[in-house]
Amino acid sequence: MSAPDILKSACAQPFAAAHAAKGQGRRVVAYLGTSVPVELIRAGGAFAFQLAGDPSLPAPLSDLYLDDEYDGEIRSLFDRIGGGGCNVADLVVIPRASNGLLYLYYSLLELRRLEPQRRFPELLLYDVLNTPNWATARYVLDRTRALHARLGGSVDDVRAAIALGNEQRRALHALNARRRAGRLRGSTWWTALRAARVMEPQAWLDAVRALGDEAAPARRLLLKGHGQDTPALYALAESLGANIVADDHLGGERTVQWLVDETAEPLAALAGHYQSRVPTIRSYPQAAEDAAWLALLAESGTQGVLFYHEEFDDTFGWDTPCQVDRLAALGLPHALLARQSYHAPDRDAQRAVLAGLIESIRP
Repeated sequence: MSAPDILKSACAQPFAAAHAAKGQGRRVVAYLGTSVPVELIRAGGAFAFQLAGDPSLPAPLSDLYLDDEYDGEIRSLFDRIGGGGCNVADLVVIPRASNGLLYLYYSLLELRRLEPQRRFPELLLYDVLNTPNWATARYVLDRTRALHARLGGSVDDVRAAIALGNEQRRALHALNARRRAGRLRGSTWWTALRAARVMEPQAWLDAVRALGDEAAPARRLLLKGHGQDTPALYALAESLGANIVADDHLGGERTVQWLVDETAEPLAALAGHYQSRVPTIRSYPQAAEDAAWLALLAESGTQGVLFYHEEFDDTFGWDTPCQVDRLAALGLPHALLARQSYHAPDRDAQRAVLAGLIESIRP
């Protein structure tokens, strides 16, 4: 199987490596979002994989128990976990990186109380906070130590897991540099990043190092707003003659931008990294987030920005007007896909908006 096919297969069958690990007698630990120290899961000897939402699957449990206003991904995760869809996992670690994830944790506990016959994995809350101050840092370090005690593994195991995680981050940096240079499609970047979170690390490293260059459209877009649980939007842009060469969303490149400090005490290094180096909906102050976005805009050579907001967005829309003003001052065009359905986005409408944006970019 070719390297691209290996990565695509991992994304299409995200539980495959977890089942293989389970068959070998290993513990399997799933995690949500990007704010859980995956290094601690690996240091404890378990197979770690990220559980993501799936827009292609119905969410009958969510329809029964959750308000409509929950994000599509949260509703999908409620069904995947509560419906027994990830029972290959022995444990699911949920970070307190957003109100949505915290509500998901409590909603699943309530589901277990209401329907005790339902079988789904044990849940563990990793209470990570993202305000950049001394008291928060002390608290997150305490929670990180507690997570380490729960998962097991020696300090040397943690150091080795940090080194392996950084090796994956460096490989992603190299891929992203090729995307910037027009030698990798955005859809391939999405696939590689997603596969990194569900495959055995060494198998993933072997596959991404075997990826060759590929022709990419010349026009360059930045995607901002909600993350994408499929590569469909990236592929749609490519079909219209543009490449998404940068992404500023909670599942994109900024989640792997920084290496974990290998010279520091390992638990302190992980606590500091996941508190302040991984962007979340709660990242603060906003000025720092704006500076990071503007730096990405300049560094990536973006020619246009696509804002993507889901149907019940109550966060990103507040900042969009000021961000649009910044783009106007820079002479950069933009388009907004607002109130996008998680399960059934209107691809024809998206195509029309994207085509208009791409046509506005000067060759």
